Amino acid sequence: MSDLIKDNWFVILIAVIIIAFVGYFIVDSNKDNVSAKSSRGKDVLAVIADTDITADELYEDYKPFDGDLIYNMYRNAVVGQSVTTTKEMEEEAKKLENTIRSRVSSQSSEAYRDAITAELASYGFDSYDKLYDYCLMTVQQKALNKEYVDAHFDELKDKMKDSKARVVSLIKMEAADPKNLTEEETKKRDNIDKAIESGTFADAATAFSEDADTAAKDGVFGYIDASSTASTTGLGADLLSAALALNEGETSDWIEVQNESTGVISLYKVHVDTTDLDTIHKSKDSDVQDSFLYAIMNDVPGLEVTVLEDAAKKLDVTFEDKAVQTKLENYMAAQKGETENE
Repeated sequence: MSDLIKDNWFVILIAVIIIAFVGYFIVDSNKDNVSAKSSRGKDVLAVIADTDITADELYEDYKPFDGDLIYNMYRNAVVGQSVTTTKEMEEEAKKLENTIRSRVSSQSSEAYRDAITAELASYGFDSYDKLYDYCLMTVQQKALNKEYVDAHFDELKDKMKDSKARVVSLIKMEAADPKNLTEEETKKRDNIDKAIESGTFADAATAFSEDADTAAKDGVFGYIDASSTASTTGLGADLLSAALALNEGETSDWIEVQNESTGVISLYKVHVDTTDLDTIHKSKDSDVQDSFLYAIMNDVPGLEVTVLEDAAKKLDVTFEDKAVQTKLENYMAAQKGETENE
């Protein structure tokens, strides 16, 4: 969930109202058939308090809003019926759910939970109790995306050739005053430099780095590319800039990085492990895999829609409401930068 919803929760909450009118979408999970009953010669999309809501009424009153919702509900159905859920997926979804719930419980205001609820509604889930369902859908969709990217990687990687994609590693050294190192700190820095020169960056990181998380992974920080920012990666701007300027196998000089929360300045070296797209794609590091997959999905326009269309071809999806079908097709065409249907 984006942290931005904390600042816009009231606006997003409007989606809760809208979602009540589109809780109709996939009614036959076995046949993947989007159907509707009739009332006054019109297709009924929902029944609320014994009142029929027809397609005409929905599009007349909510035309500016429902494109996203229809697409999201279609996506949920296609993903859910295209991916076989594994125990690992369930565990990953539960972990994600617990993370979100812990953030909600740590907030003093109900507004944060309201914002999450509204965000869930915009994705086609009608209550906060459906948080796990949302999390499982995201995990399933990642699996579906990965399957497609794996099968089409040779053509997709060409679109990433100018992205400066790379996996980088770090060594961190604490210093009371980086500009005036003590004798002990100077010795520590020199020992790290010698270890890098005589061995590997990974070995030096494991032996000397004072960043526990990366030291435990042979210094590996993860995937970055030209679209990465200091805020999204957690790297300081100078460190990120240096990492993107290096070639494969190169190591930076010592760089001073200030922790924005504490103000403490530390010394870092950054090393580019690989810039080879095939190597990155085949990485055994799950974090690198996920980050690279996310980058591909974001850098290739309309790729998510393309993945869904490919999966939907294997399902028996029909639309009895042509207005719904047209709106959905127009929305997906727009996402791919194509001309909408008339």
